[in-house]
Amino acid sequence: MIGRVCYYLLLLVSIADAHVDFNHSRIFDEYDFKGKSSVNVDSLCKNSCRIFASITPESKQLTANILIQLPKGFVSIAEVAAKVDPATNLKSFVEVNKVPSLAIVNGNKKYDAGPLVLYIVRMDMGTAEVYEAGGLHRSASKSIPQSITVMSATPFTLKQAPLDGPQGVHAVMGGFDAFDGEPCPELYYARHDPFPAFTMEVNGPIISIIYDYDEYSTPPAEMTATIGISKVYRSSLYDTVSLERAEVTNSEPERILVDVATKSHADHAVILTDEDSGKRYSVSQTGNVPYLYTFNTKNLTIDWKPEGTGDSYFLVRWNSTIVP
Repeated sequence: MIGRVCYYLLLLVSIADAHVDFNHSRIFDEYDFKGKSSVNVDSLCKNSCRIFASITPESKQLTANILIQLPKGFVSIAEVAAKVDPATNLKSFVEVNKVPSLAIVNGNKKYDAGPLVLYIVRMDMGTAEVYEAGGLHRSASKSIPQSITVMSATPFTLKQAPLDGPQGVHAVMGGFDAFDGEPCPELYYARHDPFPAFTMEVNGPIISIIYDYDEYSTPPAEMTATIGISKVYRSSLYDTVSLERAEVTNSEPERILVDVATKSHADHAVILTDEDSGKRYSVSQTGNVPYLYTFNTKNLTIDWKPEGTGDSYFLVRWNSTIVP
C-alpha cells in the first residue's frame, strides 16, 4: 500500500463583525471597519508590534482611507499592503513602538470598507517569511525556513511540489505566532518519505506553514499560490447564505479519513455522502472534539448550507490513501 496525501481543502466561513484574537496577535477583515468611525487595538503594541496587510485591487481606494495612527502621523492600510517585494512577493511590515492603544480611523463615506486582511502581531513573537498569495512563486530552498505565512483578501490555492526526501508539514489558519502554544487546531499535518506534495484551497485570509526541521533535514520544494479556488467549491470569504460543496474524487478507490467540526444545528448539518454506495452521514454540533469517519470510495461529497446568521462554522479535514 502506498500512502499519499492527495488533496486538502480548508473550508471555513468567516463571522461578520468579528476579528480573530490569538494570544499574541489579532486579524481583522473588512467587516471590522464597515459602519465604524474607528477601531482601537489595545495592548498588542504597548511595547512593539508588526503590522501586515493584504487588499484587492478593487479595495485599494477604500483602504487608502482607513488610517492607522502612528506615534508620528498616519499610514493607510493600502500603504501597508503595498509593502511587497515584486521579485519575491515577500511582504514587509510597519513597526509600531510603545502605543498602548492603537487607533485605526475609517475616513470613508458612510464608514465603508472593502476586502482586506490586517494582521497585527507582537514584535517579541519574531517573524517569518510572509507572502502575498497572488503570484507567489517560492523556489526550492537550500535551508529550512522557520515558518511561512501566506495572506490574501481573496480565496487562494497554495501548492508545494513533491520531494525525493522526507518532510513533516503543519498548517494552521492563523499567523506565524499561532504555533506558539495557541489553541488553534492544525488544519493539515503530514509526514511522508518521500513527501508527495500538497494542494490547499484556502477560503480564508491567512495560513501559516511550519516544517519539522528538528526531525527532517530536507528543505521544502517549490511553493506557489494562485488566486481562486476550485469551481466545485463555490463559496466566498464572507458568504453566509450559499451552499458550500467540496468533492473528493479519484479514478481508483481510496481510503479517506475525514474529521468534522461544526457549530451548526441538525437542520444545517454537514453532510458527507459516499456517492458510490449511497452511504450518508449528517454531522452537527460536534463541540470541540471533531467527529471521525472512514470511507472506501472513489467519490465523496461534502455539503453544508449555512444558517444565514454568520454565527456558525464548519471545518472538514481529510487524508486519502490509495487502496491497492
